[in-house]
Amino acid sequence: MPPKPRKKPSKNKPKNEDEAPEADDDGTQVDTSAKRKKKPSSGGATKRKRSNATLNDGPQYKAAFKEFALNSCKIGIPGLLAEFDEIKKQTQAIGATPKVAFDTNPDKNRYKDVFCVDESRVVLCGGGTDYIHANWVDVHPEKRRYVCTQGPIASTIDDFWRMVWQEKCKSIVMLCNIVECGKKKCEQYWPEGAGQEITYGSLQVKATSKEEFEKLMTITKLTMSDGSDCHDVEHIIWNNWPDRGVPADVVTCFKLLDRLKKLSPTVIHCSAGIGRTGTIVGLDLILSRLKAGEVKTAKEMVIDLRSKRHGSVQMDIQYLYIHRVLIALGLSRKVLKESEVKGFIDAYEALCKQRVFL
Repeated sequence: MPPKPRKKPSKNKPKNEDEAPEADDDGTQVDTSAKRKKKPSSGGATKRKRSNATLNDGPQYKAAFKEFALNSCKIGIPGLLAEFDEIKKQTQAIGATPKVAFDTNPDKNRYKDVFCVDESRVVLCGGGTDYIHANWVDVHPEKRRYVCTQGPIASTIDDFWRMVWQEKCKSIVMLCNIVECGKKKCEQYWPEGAGQEITYGSLQVKATSKEEFEKLMTITKLTMSDGSDCHDVEHIIWNNWPDRGVPADVVTCFKLLDRLKKLSPTVIHCSAGIGRTGTIVGLDLILSRLKAGEVKTAKEMVIDLRSKRHGSVQMDIQYLYIHRVLIALGLSRKVLKESEVKGFIDAYEALCKQRVFL
């Protein structure tokens, strides 16, 4: 039989028309091209390429981020401190905001002056009461949710775990220590040692493992059970974040937020559930809008956050910290030049030296 004619190799290389969107270092999906229709497959598997894109690869993100950062530097530390005073004046009045559940459950509240507004509160099902000092905060346009709450007190530990179970929360972020400056800030509400199991109400909670994360955090993996079903949750403690202050570290918070993307809904608390808690949630809210190419000021985002969790971002230094860590991210991604932000950083560091964070 005569040999079969050999096929000539195609001169046209396949186009990357269905190449996957690139992902930046913190996991954000960035589509760098316009939407294209996929060509029908010829039967062979299409090769997909993924690369670790930086912040620079998303032009809208880059532009929004740079505008936000440079505007923050233009306003400066004194301007942002004045801005924070305006936020407090606009949001501190609680008379027009219903808080009936808070007022009728004084024994469930850690602090008398840290309110839980009715509109966004988490409503418990079953049990003796539907109240817990906790509020929902949604992150737009990304589909993530936070439950911002106070550090559990002795009378609310069972309610806390009932909430985690009811809402199937995948993570708990604790931003305080049990005792700070000689004062009780939170109860020991979880089994701390690997293998330890404690019953809270009708739920059993068992610690299955414990590890360190980014040197500043401790992660305990927990398994909950009601006797017939199970649910896993990560308990993440940020060790030694000073009360009414800010950490010296300006990069670890992004690694925490990156981890939480896959662990929503997230319960997040400090002692009151507004200062350190509001700082992390506020940072996530602003960053998510910047990733969408929207230039939202920290002022308008914090005002919106306070409408959900009253008093969030409690201290002026925490408001400044949000700006400082975003500038640190911009520098690490080469979106900003050091010369553009040096004045802001120097002024921020000088202010931190004047404050004493215990």
